[in-house]
Amino acid sequence: MPASSFQARQQELAAYIRDPVGRRPPAGIEGRRARLYARLVFNNIESALERAFPIFNAITAEDDWHVLVRDFVRRHHARTPYYRRLGGEFVDFLEGLPAGAARPFAEELCHYEWMRRSLDDAPDVDCAYDDEPVAPDDALRLSPLAVALRYLYPVQRIAADFQPAEPPPEPTLLIVCRDRHGTVTTIESNAVTMRLLALLEEGKGCRESFEIIAGETELPLDRIERTGMEMLEKLHRADVVVRC
Repeated sequence: MPASSFQARQQELAAYIRDPVGRRPPAGIEGRRARLYARLVFNNIESALERAFPIFNAITAEDDWHVLVRDFVRRHHARTPYYRRLGGEFVDFLEGLPAGAARPFAEELCHYEWMRRSLDDAPDVDCAYDDEPVAPDDALRLSPLAVALRYLYPVQRIAADFQPAEPPPEPTLLIVCRDRHGTVTTIESNAVTMRLLALLEEGKGCRESFEIIAGETELPLDRIERTGMEMLEKLHRADVVVRC
């Protein structure tokens, strides 16, 4: 069989696997076998997504979940062949859905769950963890196993008994981190702390960062320094910030 014909047959089979309801099995392939293979592929993808998004799966009606996963399999062209990475593809898929096609907080909740899962699965990194108190002249940075996140919805609180239909007036600011013991935790944050972390990531020192924030907020510098050092000490103990 010429290579072009073989590729055409592969594409036919792939199209059927994506949409076994709307398409007929390719000619020459027994229908029962084609349906079995399509079901196996769907079940594997669905299982991978259930593991990646346990909260979203738990609060979504079974029929709605199956419809959403089927739509994902049918329409989304994944860039990875690995099941463990499909969670990121599913987040991209949710981002492209029209308004009203999924729960209003679905994309943000799944992004949050995927960030936690990604940190949990991330390889270990060589961080200079220590228990010495931080000082204003220390060079600090965000841990490679920590990420600062901003959401419209309080995704860390969403559960069976809390599913907001509208976002609250203020955004939700979170820091998700995997500590030296391998535990992934979520810390609720605020705009000033997020700004401080951003400045440290730009290579600014603690003192310079405090001066910039004081100028931006028009708050007294001594107050910014005091509360800033208290927050940095808390984040250092949680392995969110580490010494460079």
